[in-house]
Amino acid sequence: MNVKPLVLAVLIASTLTACGEKDDKKSPSQVLAKVNDSEITVHQLNFVLAQVPNAQPEQKQQVLEQLVDQELLVQKATELKLDREPNVVQAIENAKRQILAQAAAERVIGKAGEPSKTAIDDFYAKNPALFAERKNYEFTTFVIEKAAYSDALNTALNTATTPAAVKAALDAAGIKFDTNEANRSAEQLPMPMLPKFAAMNVGDIMALSEGDKTVLLQLKATHAAPVSPAEAEPMIKRYLANNDAQAQATQKMKGLRDAAKIEYLQKFASAPAAKPAEQAASSTDESLKAGLKGLK
Repeated sequence: MNVKPLVLAVLIASTLTACGEKDDKKSPSQVLAKVNDSEITVHQLNFVLAQVPNAQPEQKQQVLEQLVDQELLVQKATELKLDREPNVVQAIENAKRQILAQAAAERVIGKAGEPSKTAIDDFYAKNPALFAERKNYEFTTFVIEKAAYSDALNTALNTATTPAAVKAALDAAGIKFDTNEANRSAEQLPMPMLPKFAAMNVGDIMALSEGDKTVLLQLKATHAAPVSPAEAEPMIKRYLANNDAQAQATQKMKGLRDAAKIEYLQKFASAPAAKPAEQAASSTDESLKAGLKGLK
């Protein structure tokens, strides 16, 4: 079991800060171990255990031993005056800032409310390809260089309804390709494109861009795999709650920015703003990446 790096940094920061507080007396019942002149308390142990998912009682001694080792290293760091080195000071300060920012976010932004039954039912009804009409898809994939995909190739592929015909069209155009078979469920495909996948017939081809590659997905077969409203409800709840949390965080952060006086003494160059159509295309490309992973 490993202590998270951020937690480790904060524990070190706390210990270093406590070096100048030797006069504080702790109850004997709180002290679990003494390492030279320092003490490790039950509060330290409980704090570390709280960071470990599904921590078991039998892990307490293991964590305590780690805290002892950590204390020995902290004492050595103090002896070597490492706590005064700029990179160490900066790391401790950065860890402190992250924790304070996270604590403030939890207090200011809070948790998103649970989606209503109406919202869940509405999402289910508006996404039949994910639920009531859900399918599992079998594809034959062809990966080519993006520059090789042209209007002429697109025209040739319009009549290529079998993998053999696609291979023949690519060979005739002198285009190198990698081919593979892939099975994907509806939720493994990019959600913005799912209605188009659902409307495909066997033999149809969809060309999707990914970086410097174009992935041609030819539909080989589909299998009906509907999800009932009761089965879908937990997934929809999580999805809507996450979306709500993101929207709420964006709104609260905008409020904090609007109320603050922010002055940039130096700004870095950014990419020029895209036209609306270009933005939509870029957004679609990004949303496709998750679905394309593993299709090659």
